[in-house]
Amino acid sequence: MKQFKFTLLLIVALTTIISSCDTVSNVKYVQRNKVLILNEGNYKSQDGSVYVYDEDTKMMTPNAFAKANNNKKLGATLMSGTFSNYGIGYLLCSNPDKIEVINVLNMKTLTNPIEANLSNTREIALGGEFIFVTNAGETRVENPDGSYSYTESYVSVYNASNNNPVDTIHVGTDAHGLLYFEHALYVGTKEGIVKLRRDGSRFVTEEVYQDEEYTGAVKHLCYYNNRIYASIPGYGVIEYDPYDDRTRNRFDMADCLDPYTGYITIDSKGRLYSYATDWDSQTSGIYVLSLATGELEEIHSGENLYSVGVSTYSGNLFTSEANGFATNSTMDIIDLKTGYSVGSQTTGIGTFRYLFFSYFEEDTTTEEK
Repeated sequence: MKQFKFTLLLIVALTTIISSCDTVSNVKYVQRNKVLILNEGNYKSQDGSVYVYDEDTKMMTPNAFAKANNNKKLGATLMSGTFSNYGIGYLLCSNPDKIEVINVLNMKTLTNPIEANLSNTREIALGGEFIFVTNAGETRVENPDGSYSYTESYVSVYNASNNNPVDTIHVGTDAHGLLYFEHALYVGTKEGIVKLRRDGSRFVTEEVYQDEEYTGAVKHLCYYNNRIYASIPGYGVIEYDPYDDRTRNRFDMADCLDPYTGYITIDSKGRLYSYATDWDSQTSGIYVLSLATGELEEIHSGENLYSVGVSTYSGNLFTSEANGFATNSTMDIIDLKTGYSVGSQTTGIGTFRYLFFSYFEEDTTTEEK
């Protein structure tokens, strides 16, 4: 839902500018609809990448970031991305840890990368005049299953107007997803949802909330209709009320969430989407949950599914097969009205996220009368 809000505001801002110009020049404009496709890359190969897909022409631009910036590398792993109402994009990378700041329309970098106060990055978000990044840090302990928990994870806060660091907030173990809502920052951690209240340019911990039934680590956070939805792999999704800090509803999705990222996204109609892959059996599915009725349905299946997103323009579902990370991913576009594929494209290695945006440009095909 956060992506939808940014897209809508971007259109409104540009429409206002265009309308004021149109009264003078009578120039006609057309809406363009693009998708930034974030490709994680192979950790050992320094090949994280961004592709750009045009929903109108169905054309794909591979390695768009590298082509726009003299073959500059993003790094070993692209971790997350977002963009502002003004079309400024932020690409969060790991190895090296950095944030590339770009113009989403042409993919060119706007500033030097942000590198201060980053360590083992996870997710990025915007809110107010700030940029927020979750960091795992370096301090870790081994879990019984052989995985690691990072016990001194933190959030880096930057001023979005000049990219300068303004705060570092230690939030507990395994900080991951984050969301800014009404002057408060919410962070998913192993201990629960950490609520940080803004105090000037700094943030102070107000509460750490853990659901009494879904007691696992909180991963991804989404906002819809004055509620925050938090994914908890191994359990499901909780509907959290930010006004009285309690769970309003629980949705059993134990087998429908990626165990590492718990990635979820919500469309404009109140439908929550997730994916899950069993790497041993090579089976995976895309799931949709109605937030109004609680009805859960598997709407697509595959082998190595690694992403899910819903276009704010076409309403089509985007997903990808990772193909074992040995080669490029295969992106599939599905018409949710019919359930059928309406397109397939080759994308980068480890396609994991989609950023949808629309803008207006002058219609050069219009003939003068």
